[in-house]
Amino acid sequence: MTQLLKLITISLIFLLVLFFMRTMFSITTSLEEWINTAISLSSAVLVSWYSWRWLSGKNIGMAAAVFSGALILGGFGFVFGFFGPMLITRDTQQAATVGIFIASPLGMLLGAVVGYIVAARQKQPMSR
Repeated sequence: MTQLLKLITISLIFLLVLFFMRTMFSITTSLEEWINTAISLSSAVLVSWYSWRWLSGKNIGMAAAVFSGALILGGFGFVFGFFGPMLITRDTQQAATVGIFIASPLGMLLGAVVGYIVAARQKQPMSR
């Protein structure tokens, strides 16, 4: 049961990071489509891999924890900031800008801090 829950969690994280990276690159850059897809897909795979390791109880490095935390919480901030105002007030024209310019950067900053705290509090392996 825990493996199934872990698999569902990692799948949702993968899709969230893929959607977040793909959309943000499409909106903010003029990269070729295949480059956009390659960067988004590789970021989603890396974040999913490190999240799987962390959920399995293994230690992950500081950089991986900060990177993963920033992209996961940045993705949540983007999704809720982008779609939330549209669901609450259907006739607002600034709904998308809340997710792009406010919620996503704040989520990324908060995620980086949380990732740092998680990595700093990991149990260090015992040396002989």
